[in-house]
Amino acid sequence: MMTTTGAGMATIVKAMRGGLLALVVAAYWAPLWAETVGEAAKQNVTSAPQEQITWISGGVSGEARDEMRKSAAAYSVHLMFSNRQGSYLADIPFTVSKPNGRELYSGVSAGPLLYLKLPPGVYQIAVQLDGVWQNRRIRAGTSGYPAKASFVGNGK
Repeated sequence: MMTTTGAGMATIVKAMRGGLLALVVAAYWAPLWAETVGEAAKQNVTSAPQEQITWISGGVSGEARDEMRKSAAAYSVHLMFSNRQGSYLADIPFTVSKPNGRELYSGVSAGPLLYLKLPPGVYQIAVQLDGVWQNRRIRAGTSGYPAKASFVGNGK
């Protein structure tokens, strides 16, 4: 059996009071700390909005392709989606990123033609065809001299 002297007991009680005080302070401030963490989490979830990039897509029918081509001169990047047999593809997810990987925009092209108004510079364009992401590095020029790229799916 272990016995504790009066001085030893006083030390134990002091240590317990200190621990109890720390526990009370932590419990008191916990809701404020949780709110701060919650606000930080909201900022992560609602990260910076996408860049405002003007784009049009379509061209499913011949008439729609003609309409798209009439407005093509106003866009600096022209993309086309098809399969190996030459059939046009629609509902294609795409992303536009800077070369460092920072995503500027993501969307879904409603048709086989996608025209983007991007400032002159280098971009990474990624599209999902047949469940596989394909990437192309393009150099956007001016509207009069657009960058052009075709993405071809496997047809699976």
